[in-house]
Amino acid sequence: MGKVVKALAALALGAVTAYLFPRRKTPSLPVGESSYFLEDGSGTCRDSIPVYYYKPATWTEEQPVFIAFPGYTRKAERFEKHLEDLAVRYNMLIACPEFSTKKYPGARWYQEGNISDAEGEKGHIQPRRQWTFDAIDHVTAAVRRRTHAKGKVILFGHSAGGQLMHRYSLFASHPAADAIVCANAGWFTMPDENVCYPYGIKNVPLSDKDLARAFSRPVIMLMGGNDISREKPFRDTPEADAQGQNRMERCSNYYHFCEAKAAELGVPFRWKLDVVVGSAHEGEKMAEGAMKLFCQEPLDETVGM
Repeated sequence: MGKVVKALAALALGAVTAYLFPRRKTPSLPVGESSYFLEDGSGTCRDSIPVYYYKPATWTEEQPVFIAFPGYTRKAERFEKHLEDLAVRYNMLIACPEFSTKKYPGARWYQEGNISDAEGEKGHIQPRRQWTFDAIDHVTAAVRRRTHAKGKVILFGHSAGGQLMHRYSLFASHPAADAIVCANAGWFTMPDENVCYPYGIKNVPLSDKDLARAFSRPVIMLMGGNDISREKPFRDTPEADAQGQNRMERCSNYYHFCEAKAAELGVPFRWKLDVVVGSAHEGEKMAEGAMKLFCQEPLDETVGM
């Protein structure tokens, strides 16, 4: 009897608390430009992560959200402004997070995801909790909350952001998005156990089960049809050149290497390879190419992350 009384008292207290202190729903984003600073403990300091938004007037919560990670300069606010016309044209809400060079310095923290404690092959693999990928999940969750998104959430990365996205798609435990688009990445981490990180996965804690899960994700490797320049900051190390002589070759070789690896493991391979005809190393054109894919070919509802 005493347990019943305590249970009823707890329920009554909960009801009173909910009445007196109701949970506040996150206010809706305004139409047009806005920004939000996300508190996040990852990186080298406690600085927040700025997220720059653009919401078209006709966008509703059922329409897609396009989270775009910029390239080498990491200028997220500028990238967001370049995508505003596309947001209106394709009725997608844009969110551009800025992983600053102060909080995530160098290629080690951004492109390479802080998997190793140093750039190149001389570093040591770090525990998963120190990798940058959790911050991507935090950003995605925050964008969902602020937008009240009920439709698809798409992660898109261009150039250096494309490198971050391709490693995120390969290494993240449970990506929090409906699709990942890796555009114009300069070089890749091949799922090759005989090659050291960052060019391969030797000594990285990535099991066959992890690879199978990665290959089952809705990932699009997106190439620019004219992205064949070797001008800096293109990486021209012997290890990178072994993957191909330009970004198009490297992306295609990476995709087919992963496809063959999935066949070797006997697991499904649900990635796609596509080309944005007429685009060189241009973030805006690549973003438009990605948006067109989702307008013309809706995501397969049966594909889970």
